[in-house]
Amino acid sequence: MVLTAIDLNADLAEEAGDDEALYPYLSSANICCGRHAGGKPAMQKAVAAALKHDVVIGAHVGYEDRENFGRIDVDLDYGTLRKLTFDQIHDLLDVVSKSGAEMKYVKPHGALYHRIGNDPEQAAAVVDAIAEIDPTLDILVPDTEIIKSAAASVGLNVVHEFFADRAYLPEGTLVPRSQPDSVLHDADKISERVIEWLNGSQIAANDGSRILVNAQSICLHGDTPGAVESAASIYQRCKLAGFEIQSWLVS
Repeated sequence: MVLTAIDLNADLAEEAGDDEALYPYLSSANICCGRHAGGKPAMQKAVAAALKHDVVIGAHVGYEDRENFGRIDVDLDYGTLRKLTFDQIHDLLDVVSKSGAEMKYVKPHGALYHRIGNDPEQAAAVVDAIAEIDPTLDILVPDTEIIKSAAASVGLNVVHEFFADRAYLPEGTLVPRSQPDSVLHDADKISERVIEWLNGSQIAANDGSRILVNAQSICLHGDTPGAVESAASIYQRCKLAGFEIQSWLVS
């Protein structure tokens, strides 16, 4: 099948970027559930903007660690993390339902996102919480056997993403933010990289080797400086190359 559309998602409602300017370019919004950043007013504003721009809504759940923006590992047992995940999704569901909108998926944030790709207990806690709330919700996660197996055990559909503004290691994981040049900022280079990936599912890792990235969505971090310029460049280049920006949830 020839790819003619691709999802473009961004992490929003974290009160760390120009969210309003991003929405016109997006097809999916990962709305922060108020624990690693943001809060209820930010969620309400984000849901309203998503409705206005016809952007699919997802819950962005993370560790309750505002000091580190949810980007540092936290050791939580199964029960604690399951409740934390469950409560966050319900916090956003409350806002979504009152707005007449609909939540379609869940994406873990930061350190939690990467941890569930390698930690069976934390993976189980997150997927079990989602499945208890609504097993029809998709889950946007790393492409690892641990999280795919955990999601499959409770019937969740998994979706993977290509990180437009992050450098990759040769093994296909992201370069840690603690290392130089882990985050990309040049809008033109970011969008060129996206088109390169769309045309062959491969990109250059930080050592120059070619790696395959299996994904159905493109992620752009809303808190990265220059995110709006990058989103606009990705959107425009995709259109010129014949790719519609459209959620994987839209047939």
